[in-house]
Amino acid sequence: MNNFSTLYPALLFPAIPLMMISFGNRYTSLAALIRKIHDLIVVNHLSRKNAKHYLDQIKILTQRLALVRASQSLSGVSFILNLLSIYCSYIEKYEIALNFFGLGVLVFALAILTFIYEIQLSTRALSKHLEDLKDLS
Repeated sequence: MNNFSTLYPALLFPAIPLMMISFGNRYTSLAALIRKIHDLIVVNHLSRKNAKHYLDQIKILTQRLALVRASQSLSGVSFILNLLSIYCSYIEKYEIALNFFGLGVLVFALAILTFIYEIQLSTRALSKHLEDLKDLS
């Protein structure tokens, strides 16, 4: 399979770190939100009844945090597979390079699918906030 070129993994090479940065930013935002909710509950000594709304949010945030972590991990694995593909292509082991590249693309697709699911959870969490605002009016 001599028609496999380092061009293929090189095209994917910049996309993976960009997605990892995006996942990292979401992780940072989620961590800040969790800390804020934690402080609201602990510092204000909210009763269990008053804290229920926040505890529901914490459940969703915990799921989202796990999904972002999975997305980051899958992206990291994909990046390593992509690097191995480039290396194998460099040492002219084209069949192995093609296998690493294909596996890297599949793992990266899983990372993106996980990210899409996390976005769906994010939308659901925002809907809960909107419901609270509707209750006030």
